Amino acid sequence: DSIRSSVDNVEIIEYAGAFGASTLFLILPALMAWQCRYGDDVRPLTVRPMVPFGKIVLGSLYKAAGTLIVEQGLEKLGVFEFIQQILLRTGQ
Repeated sequence: DSIRSSVDNVEIIEYAGAFGASTLFLILPALMAWQCRYGDDVRPLTVRPMVPFGKIVLGSLYKAAGTLIVEQGLEKLGVFEFIQQILLRTGQ
C-alpha cells in the first residue's frame, strides 16, 4: 500500500512541476510586463522595455504558454497515445 501511495505522490509532483513551471516561467513574466505597461496604474516607464513590439510579443508569449500547457495536459491525460493507437489501427 505504501508503494502505491509513493507512486501517487510522484505523479502528483510531476503534474505540479509541469504545470507550475509553465505558469511560473511563461505566464507570470508576460503578465507582469503587461501589467507594468498597460495596467490600470500606468506610469511612464523609467527604462526602455527589453522586449520590443509591445502587445504583439506579449500576446505571443501568452499563446505559446497556453499551447504548451494544453499540450502537457493532453500528454498527461494520454490523449496523444490514444490518437496514435487509433491511427495505427486504421492504418492496418
